[in-house]
Amino acid sequence: MVVASPVRERKKRETWRLVHAAALRLMTERGFDAVSIDDIVAAAGISRRTFFNYFAGKESVVFDPDPDDPALWAALLTERPAGEPLWVSLREVLIGYTTAAADRMLLQRRVRLASPELAGCSRELADQFWVAARDWAADRSGLDELHLDLTVNAARTVLNTSCPHWDADTGITGLHELIRAGFAFVTPSLPERITS
Repeated sequence: MVVASPVRERKKRETWRLVHAAALRLMTERGFDAVSIDDIVAAAGISRRTFFNYFAGKESVVFDPDPDDPALWAALLTERPAGEPLWVSLREVLIGYTTAAADRMLLQRRVRLASPELAGCSRELADQFWVAARDWAADRSGLDELHLDLTVNAARTVLNTSCPHWDADTGITGLHELIRAGFAFVTPSLPERITS
């Protein structure tokens, strides 16, 4: 088994971030449809081949998670205190993750606002995040599959409903207010056993 060197892994992360930042900057200025992959590679100073080594296409540049995000998710999930209600844990993990990803999320929001064709896309957070959250919740909560999925999907719905209502001018704290309000709104409809 070949293990990538730390230097090579760091370079890969730097390249991912370089391409991502160049693409979001262009898309914020011009709109999603007005930016081509050729525009992105020129702005980032890379080849098309390098672009496709990191991204499947333009939409993935906007929505794919940062390469360090899985480690961040794992840290946020594992640091939740034992005995904390699952619903509270999910809310606090979302607040922690969106805090850590605030700059990127603000750029993504501005790209969406400049690009009506992306308005209907529901990938506010990468699907991989929700897979990680569900796996963690399954180990921690002891809920049956139905109630586990209902709880995690309710948290996902709160986020996916909050994001389109988020005014980017309010910064990440504006999003946090919407997330907290959404969790508070849904809480009364959750049976007590789901939150414990």
